[in-house]
Amino acid sequence: MQNDKKDLIIYGDSSFARMIAHYFNTDSPYRVIAYCVDEAYRKQKEMDGVPVIALERITGHFSPKMCAVFAAIGYKSVRTHKVLFEKLKGYGFPIVSYVSSRAHVDISSKVGENCLILPGVVLEPESVVEDNCYVNSGAIVCHHSRIKAHSILAAGSVIGGYTTVGESSLIGFNATVAELLELGEETLLGAGSLLLENTQNHTMYVGAPAKAVREHRENGIMIIPANLK
Repeated sequence: MQNDKKDLIIYGDSSFARMIAHYFNTDSPYRVIAYCVDEAYRKQKEMDGVPVIALERITGHFSPKMCAVFAAIGYKSVRTHKVLFEKLKGYGFPIVSYVSSRAHVDISSKVGENCLILPGVVLEPESVVEDNCYVNSGAIVCHHSRIKAHSILAAGSVIGGYTTVGESSLIGFNATVAELLELGEETLLGAGSLLLENTQNHTMYVGAPAKAVREHRENGIMIIPANLK
């Protein structure tokens, strides 16, 4: 019942944050009671019938003993995804994850804080998804694989068994990563690609088989243009 749910604050006020709120409200033990954003970016006082408050004043409105938080950062920049999650952690609230009731998560798999495990996802035995990872609809993480923190697996992607995906990486739509591989930090694998080899840090790979095409060491992985939310 709704009255039995625990209180949750969503960090973010974009359309992505609204989608995450929908998942929590309809398919979790939590109900969203507020959104929060940094004071400099707060442009509205209310969204979807709940208040939008300044992050800097969050402890004046809510107690960490009474509610949890989730950082719904979106996809514009993977480095920003990491920075804002770490910023939110500094406020001392419990940080929760959303695991869809329509995902198959093996009892032996592990999911960290602030993770999204969306409908249709499969986490096979002994797989690990570290903090602040988004595993989108229909993605498969095969047995004994590890997705390191702040990474994003797009819808339909597949990670083969005994493979490690490096921190802050992005695996594109319907891309496949073979088994027994080690992907470097900030690996970007293009949509529909087939990766058969280990990757270097800060490098984009595309094709089938996928090959390195460029580096993004300076700016990191940038996903969505600035004019989109």
